[in-house]
Amino acid sequence: MTKSRAFWICAAVTGINALTSAAFSLAGVLSQSQFDIYVMYAAARSLPLAAIVLFLAAKRSEIGIAVLAVTMGLVQACDAVVGILAHDVGKTVGPAVLAVATLACAYNLLRLVSVSTPGTRALTS
Repeated sequence: MTKSRAFWICAAVTGINALTSAAFSLAGVLSQSQFDIYVMYAAARSLPLAAIVLFLAAKRSEIGIAVLAVTMGLVQACDAVVGILAHDVGKTVGPAVLAVATLACAYNLLRLVSVSTPGTRALTS
């Protein structure tokens, strides 16, 4: 797989992940009948992450997308743990699948991107 293809796949999966998170949190904010601070905190975090993913994809920032992919993968993994604790299959499987897909894409992209600056070693050999 080429580095460009790996980047766009990772950007797409990360974007789907971030936009899904943002959509659920925004739906929570819009559907609440009374003030729920936790729903608003979720939206305050997920909406900027989605915007940053779109910005980094537009800028074609390989490392930026990889970092956000790892971040969003970990967020979804935590969401899957919440689903497990709530004994809710739907809130476990969806986030778990997104976490695995996003982290796999990040791993693949980082494998192909050579990052080396003076005094550091490259991520790839």
